Amino acid sequence: MKSWFRATYVDASAIIKILVDENGSSPVQKYFHKNSSCFRITSLCFAEALGVLKVKYFYQKKITKKGYLNRSYLLVGWLRSRRILLDEVDLSDPKIFEEVESVIKQHSIDISDAFQIVTIKRGKYKNFSGESQSLLITADEKLAKAARSEGIKVWECSHEPIPLGPNRAAADR
Repeated sequence: MKSWFRATYVDASAIIKILVDENGSSPVQKYFHKNSSCFRITSLCFAEALGVLKVKYFYQKKITKKGYLNRSYLLVGWLRSRRILLDEVDLSDPKIFEEVESVIKQHSIDISDAFQIVTIKRGKYKNFSGESQSLLITADEKLAKAARSEGIKVWECSHEPIPLGPNRAAADR
């Protein structure tokens, strides 16, 4: 299955659902493993995902040491194999940072989430009129709401059905 979206971005919350079996993981795991396209992630979301794995192992004891290391290696391996690509705009650019700051203030979200929204809107896969949109996959309802209000196509993978392309049948799920 190849995605019909211009680019598919994954938030840290979605990456964790792919890596760790938890409530709501199955649909996003299925989508990730059935989709032959590569996915995009910002470096902040990548680091955030590693931080969540750290918390799940060291503080919450929800995964074992072996599980922590295996999942961390798997995530890094996806970068090496280009299954996931780092993609972002230049946060050191004052105009970009002003836009990130504006998104933070408007939606009361953190910098990582705002940076991802600005990357999708301004990066190399930005949406152009008449072309298929990029998709953001997240399990974070607040980020989903903010991204939608910024005109981004979102799949909130914890509660919504798998998105279908314009010519895809439900049987393809």
